[in-house]
Amino acid sequence: MKRVLHIIILATGTFCSCNNPSIEQKKQNLKQIEHHVDHEANISDQKINTVSTVKAIDETKSNTTIKFNDLTVSIQDLAIFDPDKMDRIQGDTVKIEVEIGESIEGSFISILGDHISDLRVEQSYETSATIMNEGPHCDLTEWKHFNSVWKSLKQNANGQYLSAEYTADERTIFPEVSMDDLKQKVKEQCGEEWVKLLVKVKSPTEYPSAIGISRYFLRITGIQNDNGKKVTKLIVFKTPMGC
Repeated sequence: MKRVLHIIILATGTFCSCNNPSIEQKKQNLKQIEHHVDHEANISDQKINTVSTVKAIDETKSNTTIKFNDLTVSIQDLAIFDPDKMDRIQGDTVKIEVEIGESIEGSFISILGDHISDLRVEQSYETSATIMNEGPHCDLTEWKHFNSVWKSLKQNANGQYLSAEYTADERTIFPEVSMDDLKQKVKEQCGEEWVKLLVKVKSPTEYPSAIGISRYFLRITGIQNDNGKKVTKLIVFKTPMGC
């Protein structure tokens, strides 16, 4: 079987820091933007279940805009590896790789679409196992996973959605696996040298093995006003693991 080794080398940091963006900074940005929008938009006639047309994104931040044929999704303060890919119209499902340390957690999400109503935005996440080696790491992203339930995101008075945040405990949920099974998968994917790192490890959550979020999912559904057909868009965010 072909061996795959994902290598990401950071000067400093821990596994948790790679998967946790600056949530507090995003919360501060949230308050600033809400204050700005409140002074520029008349929102008295907005309906909670209708797509907002209020500008909700601070253009001074690293934002990601995803264009579909019938709506546009903008996520504040999110840097991705291939922003040029977002210049074209996407299919109903789009996969995006975010930069190291980036996450959709705690970000504003703005959705624009004049012909879509009954909008609903949901979020979930997936965990995977990774083996770390002081920089390089072996990510088992094509093996076993825990997949969370879908969580509906609430729309605020300005027509924005705030993405969900997850606790440390939620980030480490994983199916029960034996160390023998874990070692076998590591051997198949990354080689015998990586298995040696697990000689004294008794659990997939014991360093240098770890469990973390490997993908986030946004599911957007609505109804086309002209024909009543259901619209469903799925955005998959792949996030780097390990340190």
